[in-house]
Amino acid sequence: MYTHEFITTEVSLVSVGNNEVLPIFLNPLQRKIQQVSADGAYDTRACHHVLNNKGITPSIPPRSNAGYWEEGHPINEAIKSLKENKRAEWKRTGIITKTH
Repeated sequence: MYTHEFITTEVSLVSVGNNEVLPIFLNPLQRKIQQVSADGAYDTRACHHVLNNKGITPSIPPRSNAGYWEEGHPINEAIKSLKENKRAEWKRTGIITKTH
């Protein structure tokens, strides 16, 4: 099996949030993407929605002020780790939250 790593960057105005450019990064790609790793700036419902619609597993640490999502949502485990001061452990163990 072959895997590829795709690293991208976008320069935008200060009024454009990171989560707004995620679809711009993903839409032109022709290959099936299995996972997206990003920083907490991409921990938004909009980003998780885009990833879920494309069948992509997110690996995004929760923001420091993250709140729980609807009951049973997989991201809640990451938020629980954050609230228990286990964010470093969560990132080190490679637990990936799935939104689908």
